[in-house]
Amino acid sequence: MRTREKAALAVAGLAVAAAGGTVFAGTSGAVGPSPAPSVQAAETSCVTDGAGMCTVQHALGAVPAVVVVSANTPGQFNAYTLNTVQGSYTATTFKVRAMFDQTTPKVGGAIWFSYAAYGAPIVQPTSSRLFPSATTPTTPESPGR
Repeated sequence: MRTREKAALAVAGLAVAAAGGTVFAGTSGAVGPSPAPSVQAAETSCVTDGAGMCTVQHALGAVPAVVVVSANTPGQFNAYTLNTVQGSYTATTFKVRAMFDQTTPKVGGAIWFSYAAYGAPIVQPTSSRLFPSATTPTTPESPGR
């Protein structure tokens, strides 16, 4: 980059800062668990059963650690809340439940939603031993014995 171009960028940055903006002088990498977890995100729909639930197929390849759901409905049809069902996660499915209020499920209705299923990071063992070796504590003999 030539000196004139550097000066123009510096002046532009000062102008943004003077106008109350934020100037970033670099980029940063993503911050998160290492190794990164596997993630599957999709948009889907289903028809709820008599309890307001339906089963969703996923292709994460493992039991999700977390599933986040968000209803995608036009304004006049979003009078329900959507949650995942505790204990329903398997390596291929999870369940969601749509409720009009705390006691009234959305029965037999179509629901549209987005989801993100997060797998736990795969942690490689650092040692071939699963458990440390057991040691037997020794107690000093008391004097006079």
